[in-house]
Amino acid sequence: MDENSQKLEETKTPKSLKKKLLIFSFVFNFFIVIALIYFYGVFPRQEIQDLEKGHILVTVGADQSAEYQFVSNKPKSWVTLKDMNYTAAHAIVVSEDWAFYNHSGYDLGQIKEAAEEAIEGERTRGASTISQQVVKNIYLTSEKSLTRKLKELFYSTYMERNVSKEKILETYLNIAEFGPGIYGIKAASQYYFKKRPKDLSPREGAFLAMLLPSPKRYGESFREKKMTDFASKTVDSILKKMVRAKYLKPEQLEKVKEQSFSWEEEVTNTGLKANDAQVETSIENPKKNLRKTRVVKRKRKHDLTGKSLDQGHTISDQLKLEENPEFDEDALVEDVSGAEAEFNVQ
Repeated sequence: MDENSQKLEETKTPKSLKKKLLIFSFVFNFFIVIALIYFYGVFPRQEIQDLEKGHILVTVGADQSAEYQFVSNKPKSWVTLKDMNYTAAHAIVVSEDWAFYNHSGYDLGQIKEAAEEAIEGERTRGASTISQQVVKNIYLTSEKSLTRKLKELFYSTYMERNVSKEKILETYLNIAEFGPGIYGIKAASQYYFKKRPKDLSPREGAFLAMLLPSPKRYGESFREKKMTDFASKTVDSILKKMVRAKYLKPEQLEKVKEQSFSWEEEVTNTGLKANDAQVETSIENPKKNLRKTRVVKRKRKHDLTGKSLDQGHTISDQLKLEENPEFDEDALVEDVSGAEAEFNVQ
């Protein structure tokens, strides 16, 4: 290369670099402007902030789908955390979002597991936290796409910074679908157990938690008035997680598992159907060989802990879960009827 060519090459390099920097600066500023327009013009920033002191009105349509509307005054169907049984409500927390009190709106561990399952061609879990489910239902659609999922992550992260954990949980429990046309823990408690949310037992809370991934599908036990094998195993698994999360004492576990629901029908040895009762038969008079039947009713303990959620609206160390157990394959956080993946990982 001669001297003139070398000088020409030296003058070209700075100009080329300068041009690239200008292009990069333009693209960067363009995306900044778009982000600001979206944040202040499209993103429901104020609506999310208002959720801290507001409520969500759930209107059920003729097709049993729900519409969510922000309101300032508390709807009749709304239940505050202090009016819910503490242990029963947290059966739903440990089932749906074990790390709820520790994450910032999303759970990277669950996202990673969901991605790995999708790559391996296995059944895809939603991997959504309670916060993500709240923003999806209120501010987004159920569209199964990567774009919606990214919005969900962004919205939930912002909500975690502007709305308390207690309010997020309270909102979730008041808008979650527990069956066809059954939205919120108040309606679910009345429909399945003829009770107020404050009177639910730990096992009843675990049953409601079992329904949440797909209430229409997993409601078979209630429709048939008999627990299926899947429902029994899932409820017992949730109760074990409650022990690990310290919402139940280990010595309470077996007693809770033995309790039956008011709608369960047990076939006794005499061929009679009893509701939550044991039939004991004894021979009182050997001479006449008369058989007498005595029905012994079990005493139900609706709340073994005696706690309710009015024991504090601040996150205490007892509410922070110490370890993250491996979730059940079927413990999904979204309705997976049809086993449709939310987004495909190629």
